[in-house]
Amino acid sequence: MDDKLQPFKSKPRLACKGDDGMGQQKSMLFLISLCIVIMLSACADFTGSASKQPTKLFAPAGKGYIVQKGGNHLLVTAYIDRAEGVGIDAYSVTVGEKTVLQNSKGQSISLAELEVGSQAEVWITGPVRESYPAQADAAKIVLSEDPQSASATGVGRAAAVLAALQSKEMQTPTVANAIKSATLDAEHGFWSLELVRQEHIGQPIAFRIDARTGGIILVPVAQNDAFRLFSPKPGTEIGSTLIVEGEARVFEASFSWSLEDGHNILAEGHEMAAGGAPAWGRFSFTINVPPASQPNVTLLLFVHSAKDGSVQQQLVVPLKVAGDRAR
Repeated sequence: MDDKLQPFKSKPRLACKGDDGMGQQKSMLFLISLCIVIMLSACADFTGSASKQPTKLFAPAGKGYIVQKGGNHLLVTAYIDRAEGVGIDAYSVTVGEKTVLQNSKGQSISLAELEVGSQAEVWITGPVRESYPAQADAAKIVLSEDPQSASATGVGRAAAVLAALQSKEMQTPTVANAIKSATLDAEHGFWSLELVRQEHIGQPIAFRIDARTGGIILVPVAQNDAFRLFSPKPGTEIGSTLIVEGEARVFEASFSWSLEDGHNILAEGHEMAAGGAPAWGRFSFTINVPPASQPNVTLLLFVHSAKDGSVQQQLVVPLKVAGDRAR
């Protein structure tokens, strides 16, 4: 046959001395083992260990907020509303050299960009150290995009959350706190937030953050057309003194108040706001509270009619006195 027209021949497989059926079985076992190793490597978590599968936190909420940061340790929490009740899921996660840090577009970011107040998705790897908050190693953290950028509102969501977290109302010692809600009221130019503390999970604290300056706008705990009361909150238990703070929109900035227990007027007086109607004027005054005839008392803010002296624009605030203050 012409050498130029030799038929196609497959290359011989590599063989060694004693290559027989047993050798073929060993080769096959080697190939299978190699495939298993490759598959396990592909399934390994972000730290490169196949025995540690990353777990996403806060299901079904999906995302949490960074509420504390110290070095490479982050406290990330989420307000959870479950069928059995509400609560706070809290994890203290450690960011290591192999932790993947990304923004919502998949781009790499630095630890410095994970700021307190930011919302993020978190994956952990390895065992979770039992405690509250739980402790774990972060495999991956994805920083969520702020739906209202700072360029659009002046103050983004993360900055608004941070302002609320740093407020005096949130400085009471707590095991963990969380952000229940954070929404932008673009029409009125402020962020509306609700924050909760683990010890008082059923009593969220409301905040309004100015979307232009980042300053806290006090949220009235009680109000009508003439008064905005910031403190005390209705239902508060009071002691021997009571500080009353708020704003009034009254004629010539003058108004009256009284503290009653249903039987007696415990204290009464007149105050001046910082400005008269139509502007809102700030006021603050202190009441020395005498013993009451029973635990339930009422704070009344009102004005007297210039025409006939009748009580008008009355704001009623129910309060309680401490047990040893009720006779």
